[in-house]
Amino acid sequence: MSKTSILAFGAHPDDVELNAGGLMALTSARGERTVICHLTRGEMGTRGTPETREQEARAAAKTLGVSELEFLGQPDGWIEESEAAKRRLVTVLRRHRPSLVLAPYWSDLHPDHATTGALVRKAAFLSGLARIDDGLAPWRPARVLYYMSHDPIPADLVVDISSVFETKRAAALCYRSQFHDPDSTEPETFISRSDFWDFWEGRASWWGHFVGVRYGEGYFADGPIPTRNPVEIFQGFGKYKNADPEEGE
Repeated sequence: MSKTSILAFGAHPDDVELNAGGLMALTSARGERTVICHLTRGEMGTRGTPETREQEARAAAKTLGVSELEFLGQPDGWIEESEAAKRRLVTVLRRHRPSLVLAPYWSDLHPDHATTGALVRKAAFLSGLARIDDGLAPWRPARVLYYMSHDPIPADLVVDISSVFETKRAAALCYRSQFHDPDSTEPETFISRSDFWDFWEGRASWWGHFVGVRYGEGYFADGPIPTRNPVEIFQGFGKYKNADPEEGE
């Protein structure tokens, strides 16, 4: 299989799209290979059905331009850091050979988010060990980047997603069963409230504020971010980029 630029893991269908859809859309738009891997089908969710959510996930992946979509069949609500689960993720990593991996931050209100982040963190290391023999060549991604789900994270990287924010929104809205519908008779959840989209857009604006752009996504990196040109990284960005440097603070 050809090398993948980004492999994004989510505990449930909609996790990646809601929280990391901007980076996926940006990468796909450059013609690079991207993959989303949902550990579950969201079968414990308050709204919708696993079948509906799988259909919605496929529509969302198409909207983001994702190259491939996978479901790992882990039990929703009961994801565990078992040896079997780690081996399954190792095989996925070796098949796709991603440069970067995305996962939910390992401390979160929802235990499935937290466990998925911890699983991916360990599997990303284990996949580089030659003595784990699954018939595939060892592979270790350059970095794992962790995205925010519910709880705040100590992000040290903010991606400018302003140019693809509406694509990200369109992908998230593919999950119609999960969001506000005045005619729905299903119980209300946090994300099905009518004001959820105000919160969601506000979070993107909040991240963007820190680097002086309209919308951003924050990520925590599992190690130092390498560069040969730090000036290039910061050109055009900054909280005070429009200020006159002669004026001082």
